[in-house]
Amino acid sequence: MVLWTLGFLALIGAQTVATGREAVRLGDRTLQRVQLETLADAAITSELFGLVAGQAMPVPQWHNAPEEGNTRISVRSMADRNRINPNTAGNILLSELLAASGMSQDQSRALAASIFSWRTPANPLGFAGGRKRCKPIGAPFRTFDDLNAVPDMNPMILQALKPHLSFAQIQLPDLSSADPIVRKAIAKSGISNSPDQKHDDKELGEETLVSVDVLAARGRYRLGRHAEVLLLPEARPTPWRVIRWETTTRGEN
Repeated sequence: MVLWTLGFLALIGAQTVATGREAVRLGDRTLQRVQLETLADAAITSELFGLVAGQAMPVPQWHNAPEEGNTRISVRSMADRNRINPNTAGNILLSELLAASGMSQDQSRALAASIFSWRTPANPLGFAGGRKRCKPIGAPFRTFDDLNAVPDMNPMILQALKPHLSFAQIQLPDLSSADPIVRKAIAKSGISNSPDQKHDDKELGEETLVSVDVLAARGRYRLGRHAEVLLLPEARPTPWRVIRWETTTRGEN
């Protein structure tokens, strides 16, 4: 009986120690994540203020930011001019983007018309047939879930479109876009009148969508943060509007 009792107590003790160690590890991971997230957000904010003040231009290559103690911080930023905004693109450009993404011409024209009608209250096209009847909402697309609500849209098409779309980009892209699908759609649509047009890299413009990525690493811990903001140099107190701000990577090396 004594031996059984001692064995039972030993088992309880081992479980308690194991639980305590796991709690300590979890607490350490949480502390590291919060600290890295704070430093990463500070690096993003610093980068944005530099861009708004004209002290720097977006640099798409990773470069080192000032280290904070034993934390290594890398930053990259890019003016988002490479993609197509389904809220501002015309019917022809949408059709050519769908065709360049793998759809047939007939399918791409039909879906482009649906997207255009869905966002345009002045063009009240109804959708019926074998599907449930839907009516356009006449509101801008803000997420891919919004776009997925358009009749004839399906997850496969949406997945193919995702890398080429931006819901916040203001300027139309041109043939200097880094995205070959976007370049093909623009060339086919005929909206570009110069094959060698380039952006003015010395000027961001009054309102420009900029994405900033930061990677913060400390020992075996690392965390990535991504921000998409619309720069508004004249706005106060914060000269930008946040479109998306999220964690992209989190964990241990």
